[in-house]
Amino acid sequence: MDATGPTPGDSESADEETFPGQLPFAERYMGFGNLLRTWRRAAGLTQPPVARVLGIAIRTYGSIERGAAPARFSREQCDALAGLLRLDPDARHALLLHNVGTTFDVSHPDRRPPLEEAMRLLIEEQPSPSLLCDRHWNVLAYNSFMASWWPWVTAPGANLLRWGLLDPEARIQHHNWRDHANRMVRLLKFALAGRRDDPALARLVEEVRADPDVLQLWESASEVAENRDGQLHRMRVPALGWRTVELVSHTLHPASLPDSRLIIFTQLQEPEHSELPARPRESVSVRRTDQPTPALADQAADAPSGAAKGGRRTATRTRARS
Repeated sequence: MDATGPTPGDSESADEETFPGQLPFAERYMGFGNLLRTWRRAAGLTQPPVARVLGIAIRTYGSIERGAAPARFSREQCDALAGLLRLDPDARHALLLHNVGTTFDVSHPDRRPPLEEAMRLLIEEQPSPSLLCDRHWNVLAYNSFMASWWPWVTAPGANLLRWGLLDPEARIQHHNWRDHANRMVRLLKFALAGRRDDPALARLVEEVRADPDVLQLWESASEVAENRDGQLHRMRVPALGWRTVELVSHTLHPASLPDSRLIIFTQLQEPEHSELPARPRESVSVRRTDQPTPALADQAADAPSGAAKGGRRTATRTRARS
């Protein structure tokens, strides 16, 4: 059984006391070796059991803690080390950043942080259509504006790219669907460049490529795009009586869900000579979740009776899936 702390004659003691004084200030107090030593001591372990779980010599591990040797642990080593030291999500994140250069995989069900109430509140209180997607564009949450304007988000398994590329309604609602679809194809190509072994991404790509129109765009497009932040969408919205609106999409990455996308659509203020309706000032005010937004009520009144009723039903709550 391993000891739970340093013992007399432990080889780590002398090294720890003498070498750190020769290191630069930042490395002594902020370097990875210091973090590693702090985590190990907090777990009540000596160097030998940590070296064993990493599969390296004790002397090599000691050099890493002292900053005399660089640490280049693999993801598997990081996972084993995090389990042994009982690291919390933030510490695990730092461990991977130091060694692998990336964060932990939040798409894994055991590693995905819960959708906290603060995030739900942020989404619901947006004065315009907003939704949260995971790394595969599956809808995790949406606000009442989004559900009223585009009820497809309420369906089980709703996916932003699947709707945009394959749903006939998307092709009708977008004034220039091919341009819109081309931008979505660029997103998928960018994702594939960094996640070639992602089975869920591969399934999504195969599904959309089965459509002849999407396949043609896929084979003719050479560009890639990381996001659609700032893109202009000119769309006919059924909930507004199929009137045309111009929306700008904004893509944000919440710190607690770094691989997710918070997408907010803001409506452009129309000039006085435009045939499009101006956006009411009331629609940008902060609203309570148990009361309908004045702008939403006005828009529902202008919509056909079926769309208005559907809007009232879906605008009363925010539904989230994690």
